[in-house]
Amino acid sequence: MLQEIYPAIGAGMTVKMLEAEPDRISSLPRIDNHISFQPFVNFIQNKQVKASGIRAEYYQRLIERFNAVPALLKPIDDPDLISSNADLMELLAAGIFPVIGEEEQYIFGFSAPFQFSSFCYSENFSNLFADERKQLLQMPMNVPAAALKSAFCTSIYEHILEKFYQIELADKPALIYPLTDKETGLKRFYRLRYDRRFIEVYLKGELPPIRNCAVCLNTFRILDLEKQLETMPLDLFRLEGFGVWMADDVTVRQSVETIRRILLRHGDCDTGIMHDLKQAVHALVGFQDLEVGIMPFMKINDQFILDETCAGHSLIGRHWKNSDPESLNAFHSFIGFISEDHEPTSVSVIDEGIIEAIPIFKRLYNEGIRSYILYPIQNNDGLLGLLEIGSTIPHLLTHEALMRLEPAMPLLSLALLKNRESFNTRIEKLIKDKFTALQPSVEWKFANVAWKFMNQEAGDDCNVVFEDVYPLYGAIDIRDSSVQRNQAIQKDLKRQLSLVDQTLELLQSRLSLTLLEGLQFKNQQIRSSIEESMLAEDEVVINDFLNNELEPVLRHLNMGDAQIREVTNRYYEAVGNYNGYLYHHRREYEQSITVINDTVMDLLTIGEAEIQQTYPHYFEKYRTDGVEYNIYIGQSIAPAAPFDMLYLKNIRLWQLRSMAEITRATAKLLPSLKVPLETTQLILVHNQSIAISFRRDERRFDVEGSYNIRYEVMKKRLDKVRIRETAERLTQPGKIAIVYSNPKDAQEYIEYISFLQNKGVIRPGMENLELEELQGVRGLKALRVEVG
Repeated sequence: MLQEIYPAIGAGMTVKMLEAEPDRISSLPRIDNHISFQPFVNFIQNKQVKASGIRAEYYQRLIERFNAVPALLKPIDDPDLISSNADLMELLAAGIFPVIGEEEQYIFGFSAPFQFSSFCYSENFSNLFADERKQLLQMPMNVPAAALKSAFCTSIYEHILEKFYQIELADKPALIYPLTDKETGLKRFYRLRYDRRFIEVYLKGELPPIRNCAVCLNTFRILDLEKQLETMPLDLFRLEGFGVWMADDVTVRQSVETIRRILLRHGDCDTGIMHDLKQAVHALVGFQDLEVGIMPFMKINDQFILDETCAGHSLIGRHWKNSDPESLNAFHSFIGFISEDHEPTSVSVIDEGIIEAIPIFKRLYNEGIRSYILYPIQNNDGLLGLLEIGSTIPHLLTHEALMRLEPAMPLLSLALLKNRESFNTRIEKLIKDKFTALQPSVEWKFANVAWKFMNQEAGDDCNVVFEDVYPLYGAIDIRDSSVQRNQAIQKDLKRQLSLVDQTLELLQSRLSLTLLEGLQFKNQQIRSSIEESMLAEDEVVINDFLNNELEPVLRHLNMGDAQIREVTNRYYEAVGNYNGYLYHHRREYEQSITVINDTVMDLLTIGEAEIQQTYPHYFEKYRTDGVEYNIYIGQSIAPAAPFDMLYLKNIRLWQLRSMAEITRATAKLLPSLKVPLETTQLILVHNQSIAISFRRDERRFDVEGSYNIRYEVMKKRLDKVRIRETAERLTQPGKIAIVYSNPKDAQEYIEYISFLQNKGVIRPGMENLELEELQGVRGLKALRVEVG
């Protein structure tokens, strides 16, 4: 029997001392230890008592072989004694590791008690943990000296405490070795654990009371290693026997753990972590010639959208661009493809036959990928994203490789879900910052209402209402903006109609079609009608002619011969180029409007941030032809900050001053504007508090209650109000109009005006004006001042 065992183990064994790297173990405590095989023989004798038959005979023969060399059963100081009994060492390995399966499964080494060394080891142990010259046992580079010392001492104390105090420590030390596979070049992970069953520990002095040591008797952990070494020094003990280092390949588990740590380290899990995730997946699959792709799928309004940042991490989609219609078609086709069959698939060979059946794989083929794994990742809500593995080697990525991915899929699903949540959070923040009225000053109220709703305290009544707030309204309007817009449209349409005339003339020279002559006649009539001026209904007629009469004819002719297409394409290129000459005047008008509105919005944003510091208030601004804004201030908006009317007066003074700044800023823009546009400034004063509520349909605040509606009516009808018994409009460029109905408010603003005139912000002088009656509104008056 021994003859059968010996060749199986002996072929992969080496009997030679491997010592640890000296600089890595120099900080470890010294221990009194000796190699001896007596503890192993004792262990086998105990086994023999319970064994029978062939197994009992095998144990007896093993005991006899060791007893035949008595020096091996005593503490050994001479390493040559072990080398000279190499056959017995190999037999020892056969006794410890049964001969089952391939010997490559066993990664082990025998060492002196609790030493980072080995005197007898398997070939694969040497390949993994010895240096290039097979002289030194390499220590794990990722383990700090303090952690190495802790693992070393804890292993020894675990043995001591179990024998002398019957305490089993909760911590089971093990070292994780990250190693580079010499064949694949990939990082693999091995767990190195220590079997101490063949080690005897002897006491050389007096045992210290356990209560004086650093072992917690509740958690069975060493709480303070330095105190433990002081109260129970290791030189109290002598160790004899040998230990067994055993290594297990834990690459799969460690790769999954790496992914888990990545997710914990990056809470928002944005696309910045994709490189780390792909490396972990690469190690998990275990082949060198691999490329990993991970593509999260994003949704807007429940529709998949192409996010170029996400697509850039994909193999199949890394060249897709949002601006490219072909890329968008490919993306949506791919989504449709994996939605039909979202099971993971391994394509072991990508060839022309596969491309013919699945054309979307053509890009992969063109980039040299010859085997491919497609793993759609989903949850209960549908597709979250995609994991891809590609290789240039045919038949490399089979179902077996696909199965290696399974342990990581739950964590990758979590990563993609967190990535989508991060995307949605960014979208919500952008909406909140740019497009909605919800602001920090009122956000607390929404949180309260949401909490009540979640706890079913609010029922269906989820209204957000603020009572007793004081409103302030301001409007910066662009004078005659509709007239300027109409003139810009007129000039551009005249150009387009001229192009239409030229196009029809050229078509008639190449094609005999009476209809073209009729279209040209109608086009010339329309041109004549808008030569001097253009009404709103003229624009409707022109658009109807261009879209419903001319366009169908040109579209049909565009399918004709090359000469006809040359003419029609020239027209389409001009009409389709929004940066071209056909849109010149409208573009200049819009650019001028944008410059003015951006300037006003920037000034309001900066000023509002400063005034917000004095007392929290709600401020919403929105663009029309100019800019309008509402401010609401009162105790209900900031319950924690006592409200006083001085804050209302302060913000009214700020509003007047900011209007003066805006007036000057827009006036300075005038020379640089392509269309000379001027602004007018209006302030509406309301001396009564009102209630406002959030309208979920419009995502903005509106007044609450029939009495308060009068305030909204005034705002809407002041746009073109005139001075009583005159044709003059109240609002004028370079001036600020302050509309009020209560004389007390007028007196307050007269004081503000006097103050700002003294500061040189407003020019001397002030107009007291009565306004014409408006529908549903009477008795309005105004103060008007000119800005210096």
